[in-house]
Amino acid sequence: MANILIRSPHFETVTTALHLSAKLELTIDGTLRYTILKNATSNRTVFEISSLSKDYYIPNYGGSTGADFDTVAISGSITKYTGLDGTGSTIGSPTTFTHLGLYAYSEFKEGANQDIDPDDAELTNTGGTTKIYLPDNTAGFVYAMDSGTPTKYTVSTTATSVNANTITYSVERVCSAKYTPIQMRFINKFGMPQDFYFFLKSVESASTKSETFKRNIFNYSTSNYDTKSHQTQTFNKNGRKRFTLNTDYLVEAYNAVIEDIMLSEYVWIIIGIVVQPVTVMTSSLTKKTSLNNSLIQYTLEVEQSNDIINNIV
Repeated sequence: MANILIRSPHFETVTTALHLSAKLELTIDGTLRYTILKNATSNRTVFEISSLSKDYYIPNYGGSTGADFDTVAISGSITKYTGLDGTGSTIGSPTTFTHLGLYAYSEFKEGANQDIDPDDAELTNTGGTTKIYLPDNTAGFVYAMDSGTPTKYTVSTTATSVNANTITYSVERVCSAKYTPIQMRFINKFGMPQDFYFFLKSVESASTKSETFKRNIFNYSTSNYDTKSHQTQTFNKNGRKRFTLNTDYLVEAYNAVIEDIMLSEYVWIIIGIVVQPVTVMTSSLTKKTSLNNSLIQYTLEVEQSNDIINNIV
C-alpha cells in the first residue's frame, strides 16, 4: 500500500505482450465508484486515479486538536482483455492495488507518481528546519509518518521540544504582549492540518457589493411622490471581510511554509474559538533571505470564504 498524493496525478499502468484493452474498477471509501474501459497503446494501458479520488476528500480543519483530518481509502482492480473494448478473453488474474489518498501534492521537479515514505517522513512542513513557532502557554501539534500511518504528536503548553517518531522539533515560544496572535490552520503539502501563527499587527476590513435599479416612485393617485422613498433601489447587497496578517520574524527555511500556505486549497483562521474558512488572496511571493533582507517577515491577506449576510438556501 502506498500513501499517494491526490492533488498530483497518480498513474496505474498495466503492460503485457497480449492485451488490447483493460478495465479499471475503482473503489473509493469502500464503494465502487468508477468502472473505466480503455484500449491499450503499444500493449500498455494507463489509468490516472488521483483526479477521480480527490472528489471524495472531505475538507476538515482537524477539530480543536487537529486530529480529525480526512483521508481517502482507494483500491482498484484492473482486468486485461485480448480484444478491444473489453472483448475476447481475460489475461491472467486482475492487477490489484490499495492506497491511502492524502490531500497532498508533489512538485514538478520530483517527477511522476510520488508518494510519502511510510517511515520517518516529516508531515509538518517547516521548510527543512525543525523549528516551530507557538505563542506562550499554548499547546500545539506536529505530524510525522510512523510505520506507514500519519501520526499526531502533541506539544504541551510549556514544551520547548517535541519528539515525532525520529524527528525532534524545537519549539520557539513567541511573546506577543502588544498584539493578539492570529492562528491559521491549513492543509499542507503533505495533506496534514498544520498551524501557523501571525504574531504582529493584524487589520480587519470589509468590502461590499450590490446591484441597483431605478424605481418608479410616482404616485398616480396623488400626482406626487414621497421624497423619502429610494428612487435608486439597492438589492442583493452583501459583503466579505478581509484580514491583513503579519508574521513574526522567521528563519529563512520558513519561506517554504509561506509558499505552502499560498498553495493550500483549504485554509482557516481561528479567532478566539471561532473557526473561519478563508481564501488566501496574496498571490505572489518574493522570497526573503537573511543575506538580502537581514530580517525575514511576511504579510498575507486573506478573505472570508463566505458572505457576511447568510444567504445559504
